[in-house]
Amino acid sequence: MEIEKKFYVYVDFRGDDGRPFYVGKGNEGRVKGLKRNELHSRIKNKHGIIREVVFETHSEQEAFKKEIQLIQELQTHVDHGNGGANFTLGGDGISGYKFTKEQSESLKKAWEDHPEYREKLSESNKKNWEDPEYRKKMSELIKKLWEDPEHRKNISEKLCVSKKKMWEDPKYKEIVSETMKKMWDDPVQREKACKSMKKAWDDPEIREKRIEKMKLGVAKLTPEQRSERVRLAWETRRLKKLQQEV
Repeated sequence: MEIEKKFYVYVDFRGDDGRPFYVGKGNEGRVKGLKRNELHSRIKNKHGIIREVVFETHSEQEAFKKEIQLIQELQTHVDHGNGGANFTLGGDGISGYKFTKEQSESLKKAWEDHPEYREKLSESNKKNWEDPEYRKKMSELIKKLWEDPEHRKNISEKLCVSKKKMWEDPKYKEIVSETMKKMWDDPVQREKACKSMKKAWDDPEIREKRIEKMKLGVAKLTPEQRSERVRLAWETRRLKKLQQEV
């Protein structure tokens, strides 16, 4: 007896902040493979990747329809300017289709040879997020996904694993450290960050969650690590006080 073929539609989320950046359709083998186009690889390498299967069916046409729908809803096409990596609007693939090396190189060359296109997408993305209606729409779409307990649990678990792997990379830690230092050296950015932290801390629910998280984190430290953390905290306070006196 011939086994009926099953098709899946999946969403790729960034490993560091959980933002969707790619929607795809395929069979089980296609879902397991992580290589897509060059832009997809760049996002994956920089932010990490979490793949979540969100739809499965025995009808390839139904899978295509779902793929098209999600690309539009999650705004993952490159022309949406939302940091997505879909180069088509979906529904135009065939079972077992794979990107050839020539196609991948072609996309890479086009992306590298046209910086004005990258700038255009970046500017478009910025304008989109400055639009309150757009932000509201995207927030509602993400919220809809997160209302599924199973989806929320899977993403949360995978985010933790992804972040842990990223922090184990010395190069990643160095980049984050340098970025934070530059931001903190900028008085305007520093003031914004302080206001944001204060606003979050003033929220009783957020404050309670952060305190609980801090307690759990401290409980996992060795006595030597705790002493080092206390020493660094006092040095930071002393430095801040000296800066205020200057």
